[in-house]
Amino acid sequence: MLWAAYGDALGFISELVDEKGLKRRTQGAPLDRLLDWKRRVGGRGGVNVVLPAGCWSDDTQLRMAVSRSIGNHGFDVETFARIELPVWPSYGLGGGRASKAAAKNMGLPNALWYANTFSGWCDAGGNGAAMRVQPHVWASADLEGGYLLDVIIDSVCTHGHPRATVGACFHASTLAHCLRTGFAPTLDECGPIAANLGDAFSLIKGHQSLGATWIGLWERENGKQFQAVWQDTVVELCDAIDRVAAAADAASSQTDAYRAVSDQLGLADKRQQGSGILTTVAAAALAVLTDSPHEGSTIAANALGTDTIATMAGALLGACHTTAQPPELPLDSNYLLSEADRLAAISQGKQANSHQYPDTLTWIAPQTQADALVADNGQLAVEGLGPAKELDSPPSWTPRKDFAWQWVQTEFGQTLLIKRRPELRSRKAGNTLESPNPPFHSTTSHPHNAAKTTKEKPCPPRGEPLDRGLDIDAAVKHAKEHITDNSQLGYTVRRAARDGTISDLVALVTSIRDDLRR
Repeated sequence: MLWAAYGDALGFISELVDEKGLKRRTQGAPLDRLLDWKRRVGGRGGVNVVLPAGCWSDDTQLRMAVSRSIGNHGFDVETFARIELPVWPSYGLGGGRASKAAAKNMGLPNALWYANTFSGWCDAGGNGAAMRVQPHVWASADLEGGYLLDVIIDSVCTHGHPRATVGACFHASTLAHCLRTGFAPTLDECGPIAANLGDAFSLIKGHQSLGATWIGLWERENGKQFQAVWQDTVVELCDAIDRVAAAADAASSQTDAYRAVSDQLGLADKRQQGSGILTTVAAAALAVLTDSPHEGSTIAANALGTDTIATMAGALLGACHTTAQPPELPLDSNYLLSEADRLAAISQGKQANSHQYPDTLTWIAPQTQADALVADNGQLAVEGLGPAKELDSPPSWTPRKDFAWQWVQTEFGQTLLIKRRPELRSRKAGNTLESPNPPFHSTTSHPHNAAKTTKEKPCPPRGEPLDRGLDIDAAVKHAKEHITDNSQLGYTVRRAARDGTISDLVALVTSIRDDLRR
């Protein structure tokens, strides 16, 4: 966890700049340690801010959003897609076009994670999925592939092209190899790992929402058979591994070997720098070519490409060099360590505290980036994430004073540079955080029994409260919005049966019946 964030923070400094730009950011210092540096946030209408040494980018931000959505009962894709994703742009430092478009679309009232069909969705094949999927592996009791369905579900929330999903599965599989064996897979071992991902299509086909809805939407949009494109993408991945293996063998040093790998993959081409396939192969190659996570992170950062290679290589090498500590700690290390411990406990079948989220029946996502920071009973809060406190640095205002970027820290310990309005709005009434409970609407299997399908939902421990009260109008609205989602309908009926009156239950079931018969 720490090395993944360290690689991200180091690589963030050199992301998408040339040598002249890098010297300006580092003030001429070599990029081999974490530094304070200045960056413009908010685009043309934004502001220049100084980022503290160790500040992460969107890679680690989204990785932690995934991590928070994992609990004792698995990955809750609803909280990730409907709460975490729409809130993230308000504090996001970077992010690809697909991730931003997907996050905006998931903020709409009727958005479905398995039908997130924003413009260009089925061609989105970048590394925005691969960079965030490590928590699924860290929380998995089965390092032989039990994490793959969660990785796929996570990926399709934002990316539609198999390049993104196959790349995410490949990175997750190489990370699992590192955790399982203590060594990064050689490039010869990477080939079979990649080839085996052809079988992962069956996980998509067999999933109740992906197989029944998502593939159909993709094929109608693309005019191709998804399975054929998936298999072609696996072949593309295997070919990239073969090419970098030959290039690395001919080099005389580690730095030269990585340069040869980068050249072979064409990563100097800005159109290729964010590829979901090529960057995951580069990270795997870097992990086997270098001797330490610090060396791997430094080589990737100085390659002047994308910080995502550095953060993925950091995750792989950190899993192999378990006693190596970063020379400087990334931002919010205590929070990172607490999440690492929590995920490790989940992987061992131990009870672990879960993040509190609003009820998805009543949740209303922020409609603009500046609406996420709100006032709640005289205190600051971030919608979906909970209470926050203002840090010492004053807000950075735009010239017109219509918006500012403010440093805050959440109650659970993550520092955010978040966009805000001059006068904060009040927290939405339906966005109150609730006690974490088993996600009966979770679409994935229990992490400690990968053989179970999504049709088997785990039961909560005896004596644990099942959920919270019922708003029948919200329940009817939720059922209508998710009328094609069996797990969501079951979740809503269960809530009405347990928490509502007989009249409430009849009203809900009648509404569902009427909708289905139209």
